[in-house]
Order: sequence, then C-alpha cells, then structure tokens
Amino acid sequence: MSNYVAPSIETLPVEILHRIFDNLDAQIILYSIRPLSKLFRSVVNTYNRYVLEFNLISKSCFYFFCRLIHPQNIISLTLSNNEQTSVQIDLFISLVHLRQITRLRSLTLLQISEDQLNYILKRINLNLLITFSFSIRKYDDRRRATTITPLSSIIAQSTLRKLEFNTFDSMPKISWPIDGITEYLTTNNRINIDDLCKIFQCSPHLHMLIMNEIPAGVINNVTSTCFRQLTSLTMQDLRVTIDELESFLLLTSSLVYLKLIGGEEMLDGKRWEQFIQINLPQLDKFEFYFTEWNEQTNKQTKKQP
Repeated sequence: MSNYVAPSIETLPVEILHRIFDNLDAQIILYSIRPLSKLFRSVVNTYNRYVLEFNLISKSCFYFFCRLIHPQNIISLTLSNNEQTSVQIDLFISLVHLRQITRLRSLTLLQISEDQLNYILKRINLNLLITFSFSIRKYDDRRRATTITPLSSIIAQSTLRKLEFNTFDSMPKISWPIDGITEYLTTNNRINIDDLCKIFQCSPHLHMLIMNEIPAGVINNVTSTCFRQLTSLTMQDLRVTIDELESFLLLTSSLVYLKLIGGEEMLDGKRWEQFIQINLPQLDKFEFYFTEWNEQTNKQTKKQP
C-alpha cells in the first residue's frame, strides 16, 4: 500500500509563501489566507512587505489593517483625503505609530493638508524611500517655509528614483540637490519652464517625464541642453496649438519614446512625420491619442487615430 502523501501548500518554506504573498493584495492575505489555520496566521504575522493602498478600501478594512499590521512591515503606503475618505489621513495618524514605519519604499499622499504633510514627514523614516508622490489639497502661505524644508530633504534622498507632485508657487524655493539621482518625474499640473529647467539641470539621471501640458513661460529662451538626458516624454492633456507643442519638442532631441494625448487639432500625420524625421532622430516609439467629449455620457473619451 502506498504511503504517498499529497503535497500541501502548508509544507512550503515560509520564504516561498512570503514570495507568493508579494503577488497578492493585503485584503486577500488578511481576510482569505490568515484565517485558514494557525500556521497561516503565523506566516501572515511575520510577512513584512505589505503594500497598502488605503484610497481603495472601505473604512472597516482601514481600521482592521491599522490594528493588525505592524507599521514596520509596511513597504508601500497610499493615504488619501478624497471625497470618499475625507478624514483618512487624520485617522491614520491617530491609529498608527508613525515612528515605527521604518522600511517604507513608496509613499503616496493624496489631497493632504500642509499640516498633515509636515507632521507625517517629520516622523516616518524615509531613508529607504524610492517613490514619493503627493498632492496638497490647499496651500497655506503661512506654512510655505515649513513645507519646503521637508520636501527639499526628501528630494535630496540618495535612494529616491520616482517623484510625482502638483506644482505650487513655492516650487522655485525648493532646494534641488546637484547631481540628484531621480529618474522619473510626474507633474500633475502645469509647471513653469524655468522650474523644469532647474530640475533637469540638477538631475542628470532624469530620463522620464510625465506632464499634463507643455511648460508655462517663454520656451524660446531655453536651450536644448536643459533636456539632453530626457528619453521618454508623456503629455496627458494637451490644450495648446501644434505650433506651441513643436516649440517645446524642439528641446527634446534625445527622445526615444513620445506619447501625446490631446485634441483632434493635433492630427496632422504628414506634419508629424516631417517633424520627427528632422528634430527627433532617435525616436523609436510614438503614441498619439485624441480626446473627444461625449455629450450623451458627459465624459471625455480617448481614442487612437
């Protein structure tokens, strides 16, 4: 008679189970796997690579996660003060020991107040931070100086690779580190051309840029050397003429990838072909989408020509 025993997932080493958890979201780990057995409860309790996107979960899940997950086991955190989660950041501050968050690789703070931003940045250990994204709900002139200091400190982090933000009036006062190592930059509203040049001049490794629109300001006074390291450019909400767009693209001769999302007035295949051949000789991939308003659904749709 055979003594064969069917293999069980419970016989896998803890390290393998944790690797499997890396491909699951926190709700599945805590709600579906943890209750299965004492073994799984123990394995889940020692898992230390949680990715928490609190902008996408219910209030009951939020409380459950804050109670159950030890702060030092969080490596990626998203908090939001949007309409559905208007007081979430204050709740998180009250429920979690921020100084115990010591292994964070990614931090996203959406619609945060300046008070909350300063409070969090002064307490969370950001020495391992790779990705930082924030949008401030409303800027307060009285707090400009106190906001600039922690932001400048984060931007100077030797580990930071990806940065996403909404531009604001105090941006010129931010201290950008010389020879910064940031590689990816996303600006969610229109940035001034002078501020953008300053960022690129201080960031020789910055090769990927995502913007809603071309920069504001006098572009003709800028030399192409400002953006010589830029190889990937995405513009997501173009509302300028094709002439204005071309005047900016003339500064980006090293582009390998270009993605544009705008109105139908940008549709001129022959003109684009000639412009790319002459001014973007290294371009390998060009994607263009035009947007149109659907009156029946009151929504904007994106289409490829």
